[in-house]
Amino acid sequence: MKLLFLPFLFLFLNANETEFTNKNILFSQKTNSSCSMDFSQLLSESLSSHPSISMSKDMVANAEQEVQSAFWGYFPSPSIDVSAVDSNNIQTVVKLDQPIWTGGKLDAAYGKAKVKKNEADVSFDEHRYELIESFLKALKDYFEAKERIEVLKENKYEFVSLLGMLERMITAGIASDIDKSLLRSRLDGINSDLVITDAKQRVAKMQLEILSGKTIGCDIRYEYDNTIGTNIDIEVLIEKMIAFHPVLKKIETQVRAAICDTESAKSKIWPSLILRNEYRTGSIYAEVGEPIDKNLLYLTFQMSTGAGLSAISNISAAKINVSKVKYQKLAKERELIDELMADYTNYISANDNIDILANNIVTLRDIYESNKRLFLAQKKQWLDLVNSLSEFHKKRIEYSKLLIDKKYLGHKIFLKAGKIDLGTGSIVNDL
Repeated sequence: MKLLFLPFLFLFLNANETEFTNKNILFSQKTNSSCSMDFSQLLSESLSSHPSISMSKDMVANAEQEVQSAFWGYFPSPSIDVSAVDSNNIQTVVKLDQPIWTGGKLDAAYGKAKVKKNEADVSFDEHRYELIESFLKALKDYFEAKERIEVLKENKYEFVSLLGMLERMITAGIASDIDKSLLRSRLDGINSDLVITDAKQRVAKMQLEILSGKTIGCDIRYEYDNTIGTNIDIEVLIEKMIAFHPVLKKIETQVRAAICDTESAKSKIWPSLILRNEYRTGSIYAEVGEPIDKNLLYLTFQMSTGAGLSAISNISAAKINVSKVKYQKLAKERELIDELMADYTNYISANDNIDILANNIVTLRDIYESNKRLFLAQKKQWLDLVNSLSEFHKKRIEYSKLLIDKKYLGHKIFLKAGKIDLGTGSIVNDL
């Protein structure tokens, strides 16, 4: 029995396996590039240069001009009309109309323009909010793939180390080729997973490049250490989100716009009283050489309600639209609250499970090392050793994903609660 044990002892001393010396390092922080790009800087620059942001700025500028245009409706409006029968009969009429009373038409138009300006401002914030969300999602995918690749590479290294040990055992006549086939199948699985995960990382990196409009040739550095207390009042968190969220603010402006449309529809059933100053020279009906020159000041009464009872129908339709948009806002509030509750629940779950999973990983590493010793002492099967190594690295992948999920969800909750500056993407206040 002692003679049989000696080859195992020799193989054990010369197998050159990797030992896990640091029991606290549970996922890789390695980088393959010699440079790094700060995510916060990348995000901040994109928030000022992204096409959707530039488009939103133009929309705001356009809305400002529409407000000015509606405001000028309160002032006199000049017009000129030139009519001619021939070169001798030419009539020129110059008018200057000053609205005296319009039944609310001018107020409705000016109010609608100001609401549209407010909606453009909110849409600007909405596009910045969506851009930050897209950046965070792409960053999460990037780091999940990056950390998974690091763990898979270490897992592959361990399996290759076991393969070297196994081949020496087969040469010594101690192990069989069936054990080698098992190990080869696990290595093939790791290689396949590496190819898929590498593709996911490259896709996530391309998404970041598309969002930022830059070629990212360096590793991405992401520093986020803000934590959310487990004793936070969720009702307060919901109130902050409802008060801040750009989508809800946008729907609120749409409610006010619908109210302005109702007022505009009501104003159509009322006449407009206009003070007109008119200067007329020439006439298409006068004899040749007959001088005609008139300067008039008078009131004009204008009214057009449309065909039949269309004005009444338009008022009813506008009122229904107000109610519809209000219900849209309530529905969106509930949807956002559900999303916030789900994010918060997942964040708390991830936070609670991190320590548990960390302890499990330490235990699984010890089990693997124990199985390796017991296998060399012929007290464990080869399958037990391979399975324990696979389970160990599987938990490491779960742990790295959990850490990234916690950061991502925490960042999302800060964003939803309005604690992130939409102009720079940086966190401005703690929850």
